[in-house]
Amino acid sequence: MSIPLITVQDLVISQSNKLLINKVDFAIHKFDRIILVGENGSGKSTLLKTIKGTHENDKGNIWKSPNLKIEYLDQNPRIPIIHNLTEFISQDIEHPNISKIGEIIEELNIQNIDLSKTISGGELRKIFIAKAILQEPDIILLDEPTNHIDLPTIGWLEQKLINIRTTMIVISHDQEFLKKIGTKTFWLSQGKLRKRDGKYEGFFEWSEELIEIEKNQVHKLKQKIKTETKWSIEGISARRKRNMGRIRELDKLNEDYSNLKVDNKNSIDISLNKTSETGSNIIEALNLSFKFNKNGDKKDINKEIIKDFNYKIKRLDRIGVIGANGSGKTTLIKLFQGIFQPTSGAIKIGERLNIKYFDQNKETLNLDSTPWKTLTPSGDHVEFQGHKLHVLSYLKKFLFDEKKSMQSNSTLSGGEKVRLLLSKLFLNEHNFLILDEPTNDLDFETLNLLKDNIKNYNGTVLIVSHDRYFLDATINKLIVFENDNKILNHSGNFSDYYVKYGFSKLKFLKLKDQNKILKKSNQINQTKNKIKLSFKEDFNLKLLPKKIEKLELQLAKSENILNNNNLYDEDRNKFDLIINQISLLKEQLSEAEDDWLNLQLLQDEVNNIK
Repeated sequence: MSIPLITVQDLVISQSNKLLINKVDFAIHKFDRIILVGENGSGKSTLLKTIKGTHENDKGNIWKSPNLKIEYLDQNPRIPIIHNLTEFISQDIEHPNISKIGEIIEELNIQNIDLSKTISGGELRKIFIAKAILQEPDIILLDEPTNHIDLPTIGWLEQKLINIRTTMIVISHDQEFLKKIGTKTFWLSQGKLRKRDGKYEGFFEWSEELIEIEKNQVHKLKQKIKTETKWSIEGISARRKRNMGRIRELDKLNEDYSNLKVDNKNSIDISLNKTSETGSNIIEALNLSFKFNKNGDKKDINKEIIKDFNYKIKRLDRIGVIGANGSGKTTLIKLFQGIFQPTSGAIKIGERLNIKYFDQNKETLNLDSTPWKTLTPSGDHVEFQGHKLHVLSYLKKFLFDEKKSMQSNSTLSGGEKVRLLLSKLFLNEHNFLILDEPTNDLDFETLNLLKDNIKNYNGTVLIVSHDRYFLDATINKLIVFENDNKILNHSGNFSDYYVKYGFSKLKFLKLKDQNKILKKSNQINQTKNKIKLSFKEDFNLKLLPKKIEKLELQLAKSENILNNNNLYDEDRNKFDLIINQISLLKEQLSEAEDDWLNLQLLQDEVNNIK
């Protein structure tokens, strides 16, 4: 194993008089891709900030390799005060490569963002992802990088993080993302850090085994303490001096017991509150079209977001909505709720419909209030499923203790804010639940709670989400916003759709891609007057497959050399050379494949004309 970049010993971190991390040891090695998991409020983000150096630890030693460059992607990045996108992204880079900056801006489709105007959470996240990657740090710390970004961008980020071969620690609730990224797992729970080598897959089975082992250890230790305590009471008086060592050992056993015991938290055992039945048809969209008027603050005011859309939502439907950021997903659900009015067409609303909407941006949460006051502005009881319940008892179901229940909402973590909004949602009665990106910032326990309750909910559900695991577990129909401004109705869950199409139909087509398609179309049209391919075209059509095969072999050979994890340490020049070779080979391979495809299309068209 290579020399560690960071070594941590006896780390202690507390916050607001709460012990978050207690005497933790770990090391971070070059090319580690560490998954950091734990409950909301367990200290994951605080640990990353401590590693970065923006949060002080109470005790312990943190050794860092000299001149180590660490980049941190904050869970809640601030809106840039520099309005030029390229200038903002490159401001901390000593020798910025404008070509590389332009390339990643185009790949993330953020070239048209105007930082002087309001931008979405997804756009803000993409900007900071680009900035973090372009810094080319030794270690990159990613706190919920997939929050608010769309499925195509998540797919892009997965490949990018694997290809850049940078050491990283990642916090995320997206289990599919974690399975692809991780090579190690750190589990932070009750102040302790448990470590596991290997891919993230199988984490839950491993954690359950570990808990059972620790429970057995706690039970044995408890029995020993009972025996020693009984002895200390009955037998100490006559042999006090001789047995003080045994007394000290009893104190040590009690300390070990406190450190080891597993806190069995009560699981959140509540269900969604449904009102009276609706009719068979919930909502029907008839030739629905929408575009923003000239008084709006949207950039593409003349672009029709939704055009001639027809859809019928029936009682008990489980519908997911997917598509690229900005494609119209949130616009559609606002049309369903009557927040936006159609430009043309109509929406029919069924009888006795009671809609409740979960807001992805947490805009409905008053940060100056407290969890207690959020649920009941006056008084100390809430009405839940026909029964009066003390507000503290109800909040406890969502893992808020008494102290946290009376703290300002502004002090809550991202996940705690989502849990509070969910607690408010579960109080309300409804028969049609609309969830807009509900999984952002949630820990696994709350995710599973939400997933199970949606599965058991005897009402209609519509979910906008980029979480593939969550969609597969909760929906059986999809509304898909595709890249050609069409909306597809798909029967089945996300995995069914992905097997057929991957992410290709979800991506926004960039201007370069559109020009490429137009060029192919023009070439095909020109063949209508051709009887056959030219000699050069025919020669290249036969030659290119061999060239592509040769490039693929060279690429595989170069990538295989990089499998040597010690190459970077042993021969940095060779490592850099191989990286440049791979980049060049991929570019050549892409060009050769495009040339072959163009010629094959021409050949097919000529054959059709004949």
